[in-house]
Amino acid sequence: MRDRLSSLFSKRWFYPSVMACAVMLFLALAVGSAMTYRPEIDEGYFASPAVNLLTRGSMGSPVIEEAGTRLKNIGQRTYWVLPLHLLAQAGWYKLFGFSLLSMRTLSAFWGLVALLSWFFIMRVLSKDRLIALLTLLLLSIDYLFIVGASLGRMDLMSAALGFAGFAVYLNLRERNLGWAILLGQSCIVASGMTHPNGILHFVGLLFLTLYFDRRRINWQHLGLALLPYLIGGIGWGLYLVQDPAAFVAQFTSNTTTGGRMAGFKEPWMAVARELSWRYGRAFGLGEHSVGHSGPIYLKSIILLAYVVALFGVLFTRALRRHAGYRALLFMTAIYFVMLTMLDGQKETPYLMHILPLHIAMLAVWVRWCWTERLVPAWIMAACFVVFASLQIGGMLYRIKQDTYHTLYMPAISWLKQNTTPRTTITGTPALGFGLGFDNNLMTDVRLGYASGKRPDLIVVGDDYESSFKEYQSNEPELYQYINRLLAEEYREVYQNPAFKIYARR
Repeated sequence: MRDRLSSLFSKRWFYPSVMACAVMLFLALAVGSAMTYRPEIDEGYFASPAVNLLTRGSMGSPVIEEAGTRLKNIGQRTYWVLPLHLLAQAGWYKLFGFSLLSMRTLSAFWGLVALLSWFFIMRVLSKDRLIALLTLLLLSIDYLFIVGASLGRMDLMSAALGFAGFAVYLNLRERNLGWAILLGQSCIVASGMTHPNGILHFVGLLFLTLYFDRRRINWQHLGLALLPYLIGGIGWGLYLVQDPAAFVAQFTSNTTTGGRMAGFKEPWMAVARELSWRYGRAFGLGEHSVGHSGPIYLKSIILLAYVVALFGVLFTRALRRHAGYRALLFMTAIYFVMLTMLDGQKETPYLMHILPLHIAMLAVWVRWCWTERLVPAWIMAACFVVFASLQIGGMLYRIKQDTYHTLYMPAISWLKQNTTPRTTITGTPALGFGLGFDNNLMTDVRLGYASGKRPDLIVVGDDYESSFKEYQSNEPELYQYINRLLAEEYREVYQNPAFKIYARR
């Protein structure tokens, strides 16, 4: 069996065929997930300014209620998130029209960029085309990666731009170091202009540059590296100077909310939370969203494979001493520490930035076990089938549950049938994908506590419920106000497992 497979690997058609199949499978699963998963609150937040820019020429977020927040002038300009993803959305909608699916296919596009980037990264680092192909294949079927490629968030765009910077640098550095630095750093700047987690890739490319070329760097190279930051800084600065006070208020609010920097105060607790909260929830060992059920805990087997591969590479001397694999080990450590310290909220979508490193380690370890005959071929084949089945089967099961049509659209249909253009609604901005991001839709989790506004309808989703639970312990007076408001001034008129709709009495 091993000899037959080895013979197959040597065929000229093998690599392009497998790559094409992997890409098509990835796109099919990502689009299937994009069409069947109900929109999240952040997708509504991120879509609103892009739609507003396209339709009104202003990058404000009028869907957000400013009262009671530190999001100064949010209706006119959006500064609490970085601008490149919003601009990319506006251009994408100009080409393909606005919809939830359109927004999510933009993420799928960046997923393709990440896939190809990691093929070229591993082709250079491993000098083994089979490892590069295996990395692409494993990444293309990874459950979390496909979820990231089917959500309208900026995480995958930021990660893909960072990975593209690595790929460009590693593939050009021996032919023309100047161009490698200029183009690689340009990608890193774009990554950082998409999400603050771009700092991970800034440090990652800095490490790769010093690791491989510290003796070749001169002042000219430093100037080339700084040029993209100068251009990006000027472009962003021109937007910031339009309302500096709003920028300071909004950006400070976002970066200091929810204990994002708490890791520096309690580093050991930060590590524990990283493992239990971020990795635990992502791999089926924590809470999951409404509408999803089944043996989600089986995803922990995938995490186990990544852990075994990481320690396998780390404790195998020949692999540990390999220049390319040692670089991967250092980068995995760097990314893990930075995510642990910089993100106290332990957002699972941020795994997009480190997940390909885990997968690359798995590809290296599998190749080593195959080459050194550490495991019988039939056992390795069986393990691969189980691993792939868990990933693909889990995604197909998620698609089958179809929370978009079973939970989201019934609530939208009720709202459309029981409202007029003048009906005011407070609820998650994700409702905008079904109702439109018009002035009658406003998101205010405090339900008028600061603004004093009383909408005709209040839509409470699981995102609002989560905020209410936080208020119960952190702001009890606000929590009591919300309960009293819903009980005395409103009545429940619609309910499904994901949404409750209250009408004003």
